[in-house]
Amino acid sequence: MTFRERIKAVFRGEIPDKMVYFGDMTYWYSAHQKIGDLPERWRGPNGLAELHKELNIGRYIPGCEPWDTAEGEGVHIEIHQDAEHIVRQWHTPIGSIREVQEYSAPSYSWGYTEHAVKDLHDLRVLRHLFEHRSYTAVPERFTAHERPFLDYGHGPSHVAAPATPISELNKHWVGVLDMTYLLADEPEEFQKTLDVIAEAHDRLYRIIAKCPAEMIMICENLTAETMGGYFDQYIAPHLTRWTGWLHEAGQKALLHNDGTLRGTLEKLGDAGIDCVDAVTPKPVGDVALEDLRAMAGEKLLLLGGLPGAMFAPPFDARAMERHVKEIIRLHKESGTFMFGVADQVPPNGDLELVKLVADVIEEYGRY
Repeated sequence: MTFRERIKAVFRGEIPDKMVYFGDMTYWYSAHQKIGDLPERWRGPNGLAELHKELNIGRYIPGCEPWDTAEGEGVHIEIHQDAEHIVRQWHTPIGSIREVQEYSAPSYSWGYTEHAVKDLHDLRVLRHLFEHRSYTAVPERFTAHERPFLDYGHGPSHVAAPATPISELNKHWVGVLDMTYLLADEPEEFQKTLDVIAEAHDRLYRIIAKCPAEMIMICENLTAETMGGYFDQYIAPHLTRWTGWLHEAGQKALLHNDGTLRGTLEKLGDAGIDCVDAVTPKPVGDVALEDLRAMAGEKLLLLGGLPGAMFAPPFDARAMERHVKEIIRLHKESGTFMFGVADQVPPNGDLELVKLVADVIEEYGRY
């Protein structure tokens, strides 16, 4: 079976020839593009695909957005970028907001040093943005996006669907600290903002439900450590509504929970989620391998199990082999566990360990 056939079989409730194995190598790959040490065979437009083939790991399809976004009248977005900073400003008829991201050379990544929403005024500007945005379906974008990946398999994130309103604020606009203060100090204004974002995202999910995609990744990027306490009131109702629409369209709903699990994993099945992606267990996460299934319930598909940190020191081949064999021992027979990197192989990751996982699955993970 191909990688594509394997993962589709699991989602149909069937048993594949061997356990599924997918991994997102884009973080490692982009870092080494900057370093300049990629071998020639991994360069160029097909280089990342060749890397996955050589490592015998299925490739995640990058998230596709089969829609166009139009800002409202009078809204202007200004972006200034250099090697170290990205500054974005949104100018609206009622005011402006500004965010700053800074590049971290040691980690080859960008991080917020200034979020766009800092106070009540900014919250109202953000509300204006979402109230006046419009979306237009572009379904053919998904078909064109998926086509190049079919020969050697595909990952679950066919369509990168937006997060619930509170996670949208946490991830992109406010950050968890200021979000907590705004929720406590301005509950009515905060709720108004959540409602406006929900209306906008509802329009997007109606578009997504008409897209010719089989699997939809809800990019919640959950960690129970910060969002578990908000789940029942602020997250579950939206997930339940959206997954209902997706299921009516014959689509499967996946959700990205790449942080701590205790406080979210046990609730996702009841919210209509079919598969949890980037499941990060101990020794990096907060749940032991042997407790994952009991916590998730019998029907929820699990994709992950391989913490990204385990591909780098101080972990080594012995630790990785032991970890993979333990997953096989505990979860192979259920047919509902799929190996996946949780959530990316880091720049200092050892590619020999990526290949080792494939080799161990080949020997011990066949059905």
